Amino acid sequence: MSEQRLAIVKHAFSKLSNGASMISFEDLVQKYNAPAHPRVHAREKKAETVFQNFVEGMGSKGENGMISEGAFVDYYADLNCVLPQEKESYFIDVVLKTWGLNANVANVPASRLAELEDIIFEKIRQRTHGADDEGKTVRRIFKHFDLDGYGTIEPKEFRKALETIGCLFKDHEIDAIFRKYDKDNNGKLDYEEFSNWFAIKGSGNNPNVNPVFGIKREPPHQVLKKVLDKLKARGAHGIRGLGIVFRRMDNNGDKRMDRTEFMWGLKENGHDLSPSEFERIFKYFDKNNDGKISYDEFLVGLRGDMNERRLNLVGLAFKKLDNTGDGLVTLEDIANRYDVSFHPKFKSGEMSKNDILLEFMAQWDKKQADGKVTPEEFVEYYRDVSASIDDDDYFELMIRNAWHIEGGDGACANSSIPRHLVTDAQ
Repeated sequence: MSEQRLAIVKHAFSKLSNGASMISFEDLVQKYNAPAHPRVHAREKKAETVFQNFVEGMGSKGENGMISEGAFVDYYADLNCVLPQEKESYFIDVVLKTWGLNANVANVPASRLAELEDIIFEKIRQRTHGADDEGKTVRRIFKHFDLDGYGTIEPKEFRKALETIGCLFKDHEIDAIFRKYDKDNNGKLDYEEFSNWFAIKGSGNNPNVNPVFGIKREPPHQVLKKVLDKLKARGAHGIRGLGIVFRRMDNNGDKRMDRTEFMWGLKENGHDLSPSEFERIFKYFDKNNDGKISYDEFLVGLRGDMNERRLNLVGLAFKKLDNTGDGLVTLEDIANRYDVSFHPKFKSGEMSKNDILLEFMAQWDKKQADGKVTPEEFVEYYRDVSASIDDDDYFELMIRNAWHIEGGDGACANSSIPRHLVTDAQ
């Protein structure tokens, strides 16, 4: 597929999916305008036939009712194979007209767009000061583009602001850049869309340095604390619950989420962050600046990791459960051997033993329901629990009591195993 054809197909997917990595097949079917197809317009084909061919062809590319950008491109690669180079304009018409897109926007090749963006960012870099905080810098640049001060940037403001910094491009090229980042297609760039544009310029593999401006990104400690405090208030399974939400939303199993998925995952788990708070978190953990974050890295950043003492205790617990030594324990064994007698909510009368056990077993969220738990899964569970327990001694006592592990000194000593006085006579 030529560069121009590929740029148009990717542009179409970006607009249809609003910048997300996936779109439902059902949404595509609803948006596809078969009557606008060039061959229908020329009365060479019936709209019903074109529509049916689309449904069958695109449907074969999807997985679990979802279409990725790769699947979308693959569908048009089939069309590309039967259309020689001299049919370039026809290919463009098919894509643009059936999806109702503007030709001027799509006809700027991706390589040219990247070149234009590099020029813009170099011009802006020359007018910024590396000592400034990244957020302050982007806000100042936003104000430069927002000429009327209404909090949004319209195309005419965007064009005029570019001219003032020496970027004299063709109108359709400026429109292409503008519409690329106008994710909600409302003809305006708000601050979130504008700041996303800057984030996309990337920082290589270093999440703390933006090479365009040389600005250090500070970890969003306050926002992370806000999320963590709410999770801690829910008890030992707070962070575990958030992880389960993320894993359930991870349809392709790559442990990565785009901006929309991450936002809805946090909301589903009860975290109502402001747009600026959300952006601070997402931009910090979007280490490759590709519009996605690893939710495992986010959870590690949120909870930290277990120290060696805690890891060793968890290892002891798993070893005790693994009677066969094959590195696997069954969920049945876990349920039978987990002692809830010393659970704080049982001791306080808040929950019954059965309710505590049911809640505990519900935490073992496994995509493959084989009824077995690996050492890695066992440690992962206790990493989540560990984040809600500040005191190492209390963590040790909890582990020893729950799994009847002997030992421990002082306050850490196991209190779940009966002790008997042994006399010389015995």
